[in-house]
Amino acid sequence: MSEKYYMGNPLLKRANTPTEFTQEQLIELARCAADPVYFAKKYIKIVNIDDGLVQFDMWPFQEKMLKTFHENRFSICKLPRQCGKALALDTKIPTPDGWTTMKDIKVGDKVLSPNGSSVTILTKTDPMYNHKCYRLYFDNGEEIVADADHLWEVNSSYWTSGKKIVTSDEIANIYKNKDSNKRGKGVQGSYYIESSKPINTFNSNQLPIDPYLLGVWLGDGYSSDGRIIAHKDDFNYYKTKIEIEYERINGNCIRFKVLNLTQKLKSKNLLKNKHIPQEYLRSSYKNRLELLRGLMDTDGSLRPNSRSFEFYQKNYELTTQVVELLSSLGIKSRIRIKKIKDCLYYTISFTTTEIVFNLPRKVKLINKDRPTRVQDKRIYIQKIEEVESVPVACISVDSKDKLFLCGNSFIPTHNSTTAVSFLLHYAIFNDNVSIAILANKASTAKDLLGRLQVSFENLPDWMQQGIKSWNKTSLELENGSKIITASTSASSVRGGSYNIIFLDEFAFVPNSVAMNFMNSVYPTISSGKDSKVIMVSTPNGLNHFYKMWDEAIKKENDYTPIEIQWNDVPGRDEKWKKKTIANLGSEKSWLQEFESTCFDTYIEIETEDFIRKKIKIGELYNELSQ
Repeated sequence: MSEKYYMGNPLLKRANTPTEFTQEQLIELARCAADPVYFAKKYIKIVNIDDGLVQFDMWPFQEKMLKTFHENRFSICKLPRQCGKALALDTKIPTPDGWTTMKDIKVGDKVLSPNGSSVTILTKTDPMYNHKCYRLYFDNGEEIVADADHLWEVNSSYWTSGKKIVTSDEIANIYKNKDSNKRGKGVQGSYYIESSKPINTFNSNQLPIDPYLLGVWLGDGYSSDGRIIAHKDDFNYYKTKIEIEYERINGNCIRFKVLNLTQKLKSKNLLKNKHIPQEYLRSSYKNRLELLRGLMDTDGSLRPNSRSFEFYQKNYELTTQVVELLSSLGIKSRIRIKKIKDCLYYTISFTTTEIVFNLPRKVKLINKDRPTRVQDKRIYIQKIEEVESVPVACISVDSKDKLFLCGNSFIPTHNSTTAVSFLLHYAIFNDNVSIAILANKASTAKDLLGRLQVSFENLPDWMQQGIKSWNKTSLELENGSKIITASTSASSVRGGSYNIIFLDEFAFVPNSVAMNFMNSVYPTISSGKDSKVIMVSTPNGLNHFYKMWDEAIKKENDYTPIEIQWNDVPGRDEKWKKKTIANLGSEKSWLQEFESTCFDTYIEIETEDFIRKKIKIGELYNELSQ
């Protein structure tokens, strides 16, 4: 049965797989081929903020875009800028090598994903200011500051439809109308985020100190050297795992020194500085679990006949690192603080099906048949409150679910398709066509292809073309149609013959590159009678995109201009405009970001005869170009 699927993927049909059509399906195929709007509205699925994967319920301006792309060879589309889905710049982001922040992270860096893998940063915005911001409080003690439009993939015990994607603003508005729980632990029907899966992309390199031994020393070792203290019964077990140099008995306690441990601790700057080195927190699952077992054998306990565990410590840095260790193993935890004689003590509590002890006497106490609660895998949003605005930034990642992790306890968060549906339609209903998806960064072009592939996978089996090749940068269908991705450069499509060249965010391509690209690609475009160029971008000042837009408006080139206004998007009214201007901080910022008035702005200049006059920036640009 699997032979009909491409690479075993049940959502993709292998090339040359026989397909029998009903009369109704043949009629649908003919109707879709003739009408890309009908095809998109009935068969394209996209990720919706409220309901996840849903049918593409197109807005009027999106229908207009599709019709324009379909009916014209050359299209240029100017869009209003979107709001950033952003986190505070000081938000900690876990990476395969350690930690970074939203401020320091760069395109191309790797970050961790809630599915246990690492993902690549595709795009990152410049710092954004004056956004409305919220602080979200989670029941594991984590706090995250995000802007009003940041996306969160959440669920609720009260829902039957599963996960939804909501903004910080939507969460705040909903929480205002919910009653507090009697125990004061959030609100009734609190939203929750699923804990991430165990991180499985870390290396399994040989560590200088055995991870179990390090855990035991961190719990019951002398800070100044390689000695450890233990009960005599536990010592008998430790001897089977640890190489002992000498031992000293004092009643029921035994102090023992581990062979060569002092020297190794010194080399890792651990003497009188107990902490977990980063290489251990980013080691293999097996190594991390053994480290946890060493910590729990010394400073850990559990409630008898249960799976409820606790780790007790007065070293705060070590406590937070144990939380990180647990999070990397996919285990949710909470910290309680108790003050005893002016000294703070920390208790980490957690529940897991994993065996977190090695000591036989502790393992024996675990009720392995007792199930865990579903709540133990959920991180609940207890509270959300508006806070003073802080600088924020937004990233997008190279994964289908767009999720990445943030915060000390690895909270999953979401980031940041009309043209995609048109390109998919064109590839399916035309034989032997070649399509190039180009963007300022190759990673952005790959992201667009990824969206197209998601839509393709969710088409009915009988509507799909069989797959000949399918990867992150290209695909080929059995009808001979091909789609490739690349960065926008003079050489990206040189020498090829393309039926469609789609240029995403062309205004952000450096001016010299854009000019060289158009000079290079024009022979390719003009070689066919029906070849198309689709150019879509938000404005970015006076550049080659502006020039082509201005000429299209004046009918001085062959491009059909499409301008989408901010209020073409449903839900954006004068009230929304007023709130957005307040968040941006000025009317000028609104005009730049959403009205695109940088194309039409007048400035005053002084002529050679000292007469001041107003001139359109566009006209000035043309004068300077000449």
